[in-house]
Amino acid sequence: MNIFEKITESPEALADFLRRLPVLTAPWDEAFHRTYCDNCPAEDCDGCNRPERNNPLWYLGLSAAEAEL
Repeated sequence: MNIFEKITESPEALADFLRRLPVLTAPWDEAFHRTYCDNCPAEDCDGCNRPERNNPLWYLGLSAAEAEL
């Protein structure tokens, strides 16, 4: 099995790989902000505990239209 096959064997494996990448912003962050933050009345986002936040697996489950690829 090569690296590509290993990290794409399941959505969970790919999400785990993506989660470990040292990036400041990622496509799942942008999608999260469009979906949840744009209409959120909270003043402080540090306490946001939505399970979708910083979650590539959530992002991988979106339709391509929702993700605006």
